[in-house]
Amino acid sequence: GKLLARHGLWVSEYRIESGLNCGGHAFATKGLLMGPIIEEFLQNRAGLSAELYEDYQKALSSLGRYCPASMPRHLTAQGGVGTNAEHRLLLNYFHLDSIGWGSPFLLVPEATNLDVGHLQKLIAAREKDIDLTDCSPLGVPFWNLRTSDSEVVRLDRIRNGKPGSPCPKGFLGAETEFSVLPLCRASREYQEKRLAQLEKEEMSSEKRGLIHDRVVSRSCICLDLAGGAELKYDLPSTAKTAVCCGPGILGFRKVATLDEMTDHIYGRGTLLSGGSRAHMFITELKLYIEYLLREMKKTMEGLLNRTTKYFAEFKQNLLDGIDYYQTLVAKLDSEEREKFLQDLAALKDELVSIIFEPVTTAPAAAIARLGRQVTARF
Repeated sequence: GKLLARHGLWVSEYRIESGLNCGGHAFATKGLLMGPIIEEFLQNRAGLSAELYEDYQKALSSLGRYCPASMPRHLTAQGGVGTNAEHRLLLNYFHLDSIGWGSPFLLVPEATNLDVGHLQKLIAAREKDIDLTDCSPLGVPFWNLRTSDSEVVRLDRIRNGKPGSPCPKGFLGAETEFSVLPLCRASREYQEKRLAQLEKEEMSSEKRGLIHDRVVSRSCICLDLAGGAELKYDLPSTAKTAVCCGPGILGFRKVATLDEMTDHIYGRGTLLSGGSRAHMFITELKLYIEYLLREMKKTMEGLLNRTTKYFAEFKQNLLDGIDYYQTLVAKLDSEEREKFLQDLAALKDELVSIIFEPVTTAPAAAIARLGRQVTARF
């Protein structure tokens, strides 16, 4: 925002998005949670506006242009919001200007385009079916519906000995290691070349297997994310539908009209199927603990290069976030508080029990322990 203001360009909206509790690509922080981040913006909002406006005013003056006496500045947020109580908390306590809702609208045919078959798969989906995967060719964690046609076809190709997509679009081609023209990491051409190269590299069979699985995990999302719309409108296509819903879709078990979804958002009705739904902040914390465990396991397996210091900082940021939520609980609706505190305490106990052991200290035993924790989470 400051960079643009210094060039005479004003950004009117700043959106805070959960690092993990959103659909599509996920950009995890180092354990910094959504609640404390929004609180920081709440406490420094006026100072941010003044600082930005000062830079903007100077830029326009240097350009000989008129500068208005004030400029609009909106602070918004999104990330796993699923109830009217959560919506109101963000608006009323954090004084945000508007709130984004995403994944639940996949079940609103008036608002999004998804074929009937995948609407039913979303309704039937359980926690294990919506996962943070390595399927994106961009190398960024990606929320994916595991039961989608895109995933079924990807796995069929692997079983048939022909992993990778034909890559008819080529929009995400970025790798030039094997060709002059960039190849997409989800393409059959790239995966064949990378797997052939992998066989020649010196490493343990265990590590080779892990890298192999990661190579063939990529999906052709630039084509398949359009599959639902093309099926819905009977358009000619070779796409196999992919769905990038976030975990916030869980708990919504029916196709809804736009009016029904609007009523749900503003507390005039509910679309939740019943049962126990964790608060959005609790869900994000849980996702970060799962992410931390995965990062630790990949580091021990040699797939990532993270340090003990990195994990210690990540864990401390999560613990600081838990401390913040213990003070925030008074701002929740009374009927939410007891469950929120119970969930928070359980996750804190789990987090405190996680200890990162460097690979040099009995790696097999350390990986086995983390493996059991990861298995328990998923």
